[in-house]
Amino acid sequence: MSEHLFHLTIATLVSVVPALHAGAGATDSAFVAADSIYGSLHEVTVTTVGPRRLLRESPDGTLGIDGRMLGEQVTFLGSGDPLAVTRSLPAVSTSNDLQAAYAVRGGSTGDNLLESDGARIVNPLHMLGLFSAFNPSYYRSYGFSAARVAAEVPSLTGARFTAESGLVPDSVAAGSVTAGIIESHGALRLPLWRGASAAIGLRQTYLDFLFPDLLTLGSSRLGYGFTDINAAIVSVAGADTLRLSGFGNHDRMSVRNRKNGSKDGALGRGNLAVSAAWHRPGMRVSLAYSGYSGSFSLEEGGRRIDLPSRLRQFTAGVSCRAGAFTLGGDAGYRYVSGQNGFGRACSGEANLAADYRLALPSAGIRLDAGLRVALYGCGAYRVVRPLPSLAVDYTIGDRYVIYAGARRRMRFDRLVEETTAGLPADFWICAGEGLPAEDVYSAEIGARGIVPGTGILVSIEGYGRLSRHTAEFGGSLLDLASADYNPLTALYFGRGRAAGISLTALRQTGRIRGQISYNYGISRTRIAHFGTASFPSAHDRPHDLNVRLNWTIMRGVDISATFTYATGLPCTLPKYGYMIGENLICEYYPHNSSRLPAYRRLDVAATYAWGGLARHKINLSVYNAAASRNLLFSYHTYSPELGIYRRESVMKAVIPSVAYTFEF
Repeated sequence: MSEHLFHLTIATLVSVVPALHAGAGATDSAFVAADSIYGSLHEVTVTTVGPRRLLRESPDGTLGIDGRMLGEQVTFLGSGDPLAVTRSLPAVSTSNDLQAAYAVRGGSTGDNLLESDGARIVNPLHMLGLFSAFNPSYYRSYGFSAARVAAEVPSLTGARFTAESGLVPDSVAAGSVTAGIIESHGALRLPLWRGASAAIGLRQTYLDFLFPDLLTLGSSRLGYGFTDINAAIVSVAGADTLRLSGFGNHDRMSVRNRKNGSKDGALGRGNLAVSAAWHRPGMRVSLAYSGYSGSFSLEEGGRRIDLPSRLRQFTAGVSCRAGAFTLGGDAGYRYVSGQNGFGRACSGEANLAADYRLALPSAGIRLDAGLRVALYGCGAYRVVRPLPSLAVDYTIGDRYVIYAGARRRMRFDRLVEETTAGLPADFWICAGEGLPAEDVYSAEIGARGIVPGTGILVSIEGYGRLSRHTAEFGGSLLDLASADYNPLTALYFGRGRAAGISLTALRQTGRIRGQISYNYGISRTRIAHFGTASFPSAHDRPHDLNVRLNWTIMRGVDISATFTYATGLPCTLPKYGYMIGENLICEYYPHNSSRLPAYRRLDVAATYAWGGLARHKINLSVYNAAASRNLLFSYHTYSPELGIYRRESVMKAVIPSVAYTFEF
């Protein structure tokens, strides 16, 4: 079987029918409401109620998302996805359709730390970016920080996203369920005994059951599905709170084609995260386990790719407050299996951290200083690194804040991205001999405030990022057909830099609400293997615009719309190609020297809600309402009739959907 046909089958995997895509760019913002509203009182008298705001910012720069407010955003196929909310922020780069990328400030997906109740979620997006791994019915609140995190936060060089099920037990039964066309999700909370409650959540797709012939491409049929499961128990005794949490999910995709020989494939991946946390005023102790497994198996005409990968991580941490100081430490063990056995390693990591917070309300000044000392070992590779951070805020009156911050951060595991679609061919490695840890210096300066008389929050921020030992994969999926191929030989290291300016205008009160977010940024990499000149990194997006509008026509009736525009992603195009035997050989232009066309999409939705203690909601939405033709990817292939020619996969479907939600 010729390699160009094998390439075509690989491309088939990332050409899933656009009608399945989950609207990675669906935009909105929301914010965390305090867990105390779920307290154990049986009777509450409300005298005044403040506005329910979508987005708020804590003093340390963390943005919060209230899980109850996810319905404010334009939903796709019934899923008010929390991770999609953060993608409306200017710090987060817009992803193409059918891409599971989550890039922040020019970094890569693997730079970020995403957690469920304090346990790391290794792959936060389901395959091809259709949905995130976070069940919107289950979690009560979410937090997001693009860069400014406390020294006690575990290793990361990018953003942090946290999903919390809550620390206050429920005193009455409550729950919700949402039924959509492709997936449904729900959650149930039950009191167990005085001061204790349990929560469970489930999310399931059933596309193959309802539409067995929908996922087809030519003579290939693709099967797709995923399952998310959540569970937690919270118990409070006096000043002590204990929470036990569990998270698990599984993705599966199959390819079947018998027309021109055997072309079978099976892809899958799964996450398992378990955590235990003990809280009391001024102290927290936690234990967490995170596991990831990926499978990538493909066969065509006797050729077979089989690429299982694993990651296992155990972490224990403690933090306590002592006046203006927060002291903490964590220790962890990590195992990765690499790919084809290459990159298999075990590593250990220990960290000591101290954060100092000084507030001078009379002067309007707040200072945050931190130091994290990392000790890491993998085989004969040993490092000790100090990681300082500093941030300052200056408040002018009660409306305006000027702030600045800088930090050094490292992480000692790395995601090797062999695809742009987030397929399970991607795998994790540990830093070691010949595989240095990524070392990132970042800074930002900005201002935010409310425009008098309008209720509009305006912010402007400039940021910069310098990275050492940034990595780029220069191999091809075709190389993986050989069991002897070592993908680490195609992993090249160099230096990276990113800089940009972000603008946001946000109105969260009144009948008309909305958000405009714009980011202009560059992300450049210099790697000797690709020449002496810098080139755009894989997630470089010079222009990125997100606009959201919500209008409450009358009580219970809302309409909303979002518009997204972004510069096309970098790509490497071939100059020409020729055949040697049955093999297609291409000569390429410089790495990432070309771009895909600009990305644009309009989504609209309408929601009708009614009821009292038992609430109902119907959501109608249209994804890509303007029928924009967004290019997913392009590649070259060969046929006897046409010779060597270019093929493109385009997102052009207008996708209506309906979902029903019941809450009690």
